[in-house]
Amino acid sequence: MIEVDSFTKIYGMKKSGGKAVDGVSFVARPGVITGLLGPNGAGKTTILKAICALHYPTEGAVRVMGRDVESFPVEVRSLVGYVSEQPALIGSLTTKEFLHYAGELRFAGRAGAVVADAVERVVEECQLQEVFHKPISHLSKGYRQRLSFAQALLHNPPVLVLDEPVSGLDPAQIRQMRDMIKRLGSKKTILLSTHLMQEVEALCQQVHIISRGRLVASGSAQEIAAATGTKSFEDAFLKLTR
Repeated sequence: MIEVDSFTKIYGMKKSGGKAVDGVSFVARPGVITGLLGPNGAGKTTILKAICALHYPTEGAVRVMGRDVESFPVEVRSLVGYVSEQPALIGSLTTKEFLHYAGELRFAGRAGAVVADAVERVVEECQLQEVFHKPISHLSKGYRQRLSFAQALLHNPPVLVLDEPVSGLDPAQIRQMRDMIKRLGSKKTILLSTHLMQEVEALCQQVHIISRGRLVASGSAQEIAAATGTKSFEDAFLKLTR
């Protein structure tokens, strides 16, 4: 579970700095794919970084599986897998070499068999068998995104944070990525951040819309459209964020 409780983030000096996020509260629960939707610059990435314990609230709190991110940052990072729009991969390595490298970092001091078992599990889960021995520099963007998912899943975290995971993919790759997210969403807490409304409608049972750092709507896509008196979720989003 992810709990964002009156989260405010101010960059710079408190008095002169701008509020990137202002008093946002929401919950993402296990078994429910939760969407965090907003225009570029709305504050989504600031919230994701706090959930991953990469920075801390100026005010309010963020908790992952009941652990406060500021009080237990190392433990929180062990509970979260993060997938970014632009994954940090090493092009000169093969898929196998990269996953073993990532596993050795993740499981520092553990037996090699632990890494090998984790790599075998994520390769099957993310369907990377065909490119297991290929250099990452030769992989399509779709396979690179699958590899990014694989490294995020190596330690089998209960929480996944996905930042624009289908950006730049072709329609076939988007469908494959959606299928994988749905499979994972049945057993993990997933927070999906995007500005693509069609992804939210296809994947998310619960949606939170952010605009200018504030939460402006929560509910299912259908509930938000009904609450705003609009004919579609797209119209509702535009009305709430214009």
